[in-house]
Amino acid sequence: MHEWDYKNMRKEIGFWFKQKVDDFCQKLERNILADKSLKCKVVFGPVRSRRLGNVLGINNVKLKVCSYNCIYCPSGKTTCCSICTNYCLSPYELHLSVKNKLKELNESKKNIEYIVFAGSGEPTLDSSLSKEIMLLREFGYKIAVFTNSSLLWNPNIRENLMYADYVSVKIDTAIESTWHKINRPHQRLDYKIILEGIKNFSNKYRGTFVTETTLIKNINDSQAEIEELSKFLSTLKRKTSYFMTPIYPPSESYAGSPDNETLNHISEMIKELVADSVLLCCPENEEFFVTDDFRNELLGLLSLHPVKVEAVELTAKYQKKLQILEELIENRLINEIVFEGEKYFSVNSAE
Repeated sequence: MHEWDYKNMRKEIGFWFKQKVDDFCQKLERNILADKSLKCKVVFGPVRSRRLGNVLGINNVKLKVCSYNCIYCPSGKTTCCSICTNYCLSPYELHLSVKNKLKELNESKKNIEYIVFAGSGEPTLDSSLSKEIMLLREFGYKIAVFTNSSLLWNPNIRENLMYADYVSVKIDTAIESTWHKINRPHQRLDYKIILEGIKNFSNKYRGTFVTETTLIKNINDSQAEIEELSKFLSTLKRKTSYFMTPIYPPSESYAGSPDNETLNHISEMIKELVADSVLLCCPENEEFFVTDDFRNELLGLLSLHPVKVEAVELTAKYQKKLQILEELIENRLINEIVFEGEKYFSVNSAE
């Protein structure tokens, strides 16, 4: 065989192989984008965050898989309580789903400020979290992770979070017995080790580090609780400590907000004892956005937390999707519930 024939044959084989790979990738991409659950349950929003503005949410773990079973969780009770990191979603699948969603938002002229890992479970349980963050940086947005902090004793988890621009950690109490009442942790977790892990992370992390505390009536809203918590927060290198009350219907009906008198009292204590504290006890008007697939995107969002009836109806009316909303109600896929005098739509757990 002449040398030029050999070179041509190699070129033809290379071209054929490249064509096959391209065809396979295109087929894979079509299959991923055709999966509505990825776009609607894994990638959701944009929604309005009281801290970060308009954000695109990432629900990167399986539904309701968490290391905690918090009494105030708006996603409902944890179905699988785990502390084992797991391969939850292909980073490639996530990248394509976010890319597709951002394209829709761009066409609708909707802007976001962050891509946020936060959903119905604990995002740090995803062993691919750091890879996913690096892939999503391609789109030019800052990346935030909201974690319950239960796995920060693990150096691998701390390392994964180093890739994020913004990390929010949950610290509802500094008292172990209260931790058990509110967060109902996995039985193998040790709160002293968790608190030490939070300190370790705050000292080494170079991004924006904040804490969040949810105040629950008659559980962590006493003077002793606030004093102990303030002592621990003072040991952390943090930008802000946020305090809030439940704004969505909780998984346990008794997990309500402190009464106004108590709230006013502890608000003054927090301002005095906790530097750089912010109280988020008065939620803004709820905002969310859906694209052409109103049905699946609404169900995806409701699987994370209930949404006010008024907000859903306004969106459905604006997008001329009232008939779809009526069908969801008639087919009992969603139902109406009441929490602290406000009406919400939630996914019908009986279905």
